[in-house]
Order: sequence, then structure tokens, then C-alpha cells
Amino acid sequence: MYVFCLIRKKYYILTKEELVRQKIIYYLIKTRGYNVHEIYVEFHSTFSNIKYRIDILVLKNNRPFLIVECKSPEVKISSKSFDQIMKYYLRFKSQYLVLTNGIKNIILEFKNNGIEFLKKLPKLN
Repeated sequence: MYVFCLIRKKYYILTKEELVRQKIIYYLIKTRGYNVHEIYVEFHSTFSNIKYRIDILVLKNNRPFLIVECKSPEVKISSKSFDQIMKYYLRFKSQYLVLTNGIKNIILEFKNNGIEFLKKLPKLN
């Protein structure tokens, strides 16, 4: 079975992780008002000889705004997955981080005075 990705404009094998990724993409666009042209899926980058592959990267004003790390539903959100997304934050300094397995969502907002846990993904204004 395959699923069409609105961002990458092609079909992908419908793995459990891909289903989570596509649900988040759809939610960002249809419910939270994100622009398709500012969303990057499986974004590749190299920094200090370290290769990164970010599941979803959203830009706002050409700057990293939101990073999403997707896991399969049977994968527990662990300190290992948290360490992974924190490496992305240290590299890209996005305002928001999201770690999800489609069942559990951890949404962080980085502010000048610290980190806040959110219940919903931010709307794009």
C-alpha cells in the first residue's frame, strides 16, 4: 500500500512511521494553517561532519520554526528519541520541537526564559 505525500509530490510505501508523518503534515496544513511551500520532509543537512535527516522541518520567514521527529506507534518515546531531536534543535535553533509516535506527542516551545510544554501544535500566523 502507498500514500501520496503532499510535500514531496510522490507516492511512498505506507509504513507505520510514514503514516504518522503524513498525518502530522495533513494536520499542519489543514488545521494549523501551515504553507505547503514552507514544509520540508526528510530534510537532509550536514554540520561538522554529522549528517541529519529531519522528518519534518517548517520554515517561517526563511528560518527554522518547527522540527518534527516521527516514530512508529509501537516505538516508545524515550530519552534516545529526545536526544535525537535535541541534536536537531542545537543545529537549527527552531522555536518549536515536536516528538511524536502518533499516540504520544511531546511539543516544546523554546522561549527566552526557558522551555514550555504545549498541548497543541502552534498555529502559523
